[in-house]
Amino acid sequence: MATTSLRAVTTRISPPAALETSTARNLRTVQGMVDGFAAQDIKGVMALMADDAVYCDILGDGVRGVEYSGKAAIREAFSRQFELAGRHTYVDARIMAEEDLGFASWTMVLGDPDDIKAARFEGIDLFVFDGEGQVALKKAWLKGQPRLRRELLRRNPKALFRHLGYAVASWGK
Repeated sequence: MATTSLRAVTTRISPPAALETSTARNLRTVQGMVDGFAAQDIKGVMALMADDAVYCDILGDGVRGVEYSGKAAIREAFSRQFELAGRHTYVDARIMAEEDLGFASWTMVLGDPDDIKAARFEGIDLFVFDGEGQVALKKAWLKGQPRLRRELLRRNPKALFRHLGYAVASWGK
C-alpha cells in the first residue's frame, strides 16, 4: 500500500513530459558547451549555437561586456579565446537547466589540470535557449581577470600580440 501511495504522489508532483524533454535537452546542450570549451572544440561548440545567437564576453566596458552577434562573430571570438589561453581546460563543472535557462559554474585551468601550480580561475555562464535547444544567448563571467591577463602574457605573448587590438579594446582601462 505504501508503494502505491508513493507512486501516486510522485506522479502528481512530476513536471509535464514536455517540460522534462526541453529541460533534459537543454541540460545536454549546457554539458556539450562545457565539454566543447574544455576540449577547445570550436566545431562542437558552434554546432550548439543558434544562427542568430548573442555572446556577451567576460571582457569589455559595456553593461554586458563586449557583445558578439551571429555565428561568424561568435566563432571568431571563441577561436581567439582558445588561441590566447593556449592549453587549458575546465574542471569541477556544475550545470543546471530549467526550461529555457541554463547555468554552468566551472574552473578554468591554464595548463595541466593535474599540476597543482597551474593557474585556475572560477567562472560562470548563463545560457538562454531557443525552441530547438540551441544557445540563443551566452553570458560569461570570470573571476581574477587582472591575474588572467598576466598569465596570458607570460604563457602566450605571441598570441596576445597578434590580438593586441582586441586586448586593448576589450580590457578597458
